[in-house]
Amino acid sequence: MEAVFTLPYSEYMVINHMQKIFKKGDGYSIYMPVSRQQKGVDFILHNSRNNKILRFQVKSSRAYIDDPKILKNGKIKTSEFKYYLWLSNFVEKYNPGNADYYIIYGLFPVYKGKINEKNKCWKSLYLCYKEQEMFGFLERVVSKENKIQPYFSYGFNNDKQIFSTRGSNEEASQYLLKNKIEEIKQEIQ
Repeated sequence: MEAVFTLPYSEYMVINHMQKIFKKGDGYSIYMPVSRQQKGVDFILHNSRNNKILRFQVKSSRAYIDDPKILKNGKIKTSEFKYYLWLSNFVEKYNPGNADYYIIYGLFPVYKGKINEKNKCWKSLYLCYKEQEMFGFLERVVSKENKIQPYFSYGFNNDKQIFSTRGSNEEASQYLLKNKIEEIKQEIQ
């Protein structure tokens, strides 16, 4: 009898995406811990040509859709962003040196034409932070009283431009994974 091994969907999607970029033929492999209770590392990217590794941690959120709402007075209330990702602020659980990179994964629906289930497809959003960038950002997620917020969020209308929207209002498009690939390649070569 074969043992059953489960992998969270977010980790599966991130690993699948990374394998398309870091190909086996170029000497790259991806390894995962066999224990789901393993803390700190969700997968390791290995370069067999020089035996270097990078450790990755995946955090994820489903997309919350903020469609326009009709108020009691008949006015339409719209939001700046159609989609939001909400994540727990893990700055207080941080153990320095556990991971080299943090990837934030989000899954959101895109509708072709009229909004209904038949016209829906799903897209993935990948943000990538170096360890120092991630915890610098999390420390900036504070309230007006300068207290650490328990959650942080991102708002976006498409997968090309994204903004942090809770506690730290700043553009985060530079952290899209596609913008970090060259940095990762340089670090592992």
